[in-house]
Amino acid sequence: MQERWEAFGGSGDPLVFAHANGYPPGSYRQLLQPLGERYSVAAVRHRPLWGEPHPPLRLRWQLFANDLIDTLKAHHDAPVWLLGHSLGAVVGVLAAAREPALFRGLVLLDPVFLPTRFVVGVALTPRSRLQRMPMIRRALARPDQFPDAQAAFDFYRGKRAFSGFSDDALRDYVGASTAPANDDGIKLLFPPAWEAGIYGSAPWIWPTLKRVSLPVLGLRGSDSQTLSASAFRRWGRAQPQAELHTVPGGHLFPLEHPRSTAAHILGYLQRHED
Repeated sequence: MQERWEAFGGSGDPLVFAHANGYPPGSYRQLLQPLGERYSVAAVRHRPLWGEPHPPLRLRWQLFANDLIDTLKAHHDAPVWLLGHSLGAVVGVLAAAREPALFRGLVLLDPVFLPTRFVVGVALTPRSRLQRMPMIRRALARPDQFPDAQAAFDFYRGKRAFSGFSDDALRDYVGASTAPANDDGIKLLFPPAWEAGIYGSAPWIWPTLKRVSLPVLGLRGSDSQTLSASAFRRWGRAQPQAELHTVPGGHLFPLEHPRSTAAHILGYLQRHED
């Protein structure tokens, strides 16, 4: 199961990370390394990184939760802290609702908690029309091969989504996201077809969220277009035990502000260890 698991070192109690759609674990090096000062940090690699080029026709995010559960059972015989960003945060909630005994608690970074009307609308949209949605269209049109790492870096450096990344963070992303291609150059490890499929299959999370009574830290980027302010308030009503905070940045704040994000996480975990 090596392809499902990536160790980041450290010592102490286990902390397991679940990454966002399109952002392999190594992209988060600057976030995860400081956590290794107090925890043994590892990350699950979601199914798109296993070498399967296309998602199933009827993709459900519960598939990733099943993978997370299986991987945790293979690597740990005691509960872990689960840290998740975006897709990874929702996967953590789905897994914790099914098997709460696997988790000490959840740290959720800008999870994809979407309005009911949006989730229902997407579910009722024919597959051919889904591919016209801006996020899905962009994912499918994105280049998946580059001559070399510098060419990939230059490409992403000019994109608005990466404008908040430091050069070091962007290099981490390029290094984690690519591998040598069979013919020449480098290719993306996270297939665009999977990225698009994930965008078009986000679950209705609210009933599940209410069933999770574990300790929860939730952080929302102040400029996030993914977790709206109204959804953030709804989250607080669904999980009154959760400690929720808004932090600077957009949806990608864990990659834009990795050190301050790590400090928030360590502060919360320390309070719950005492």
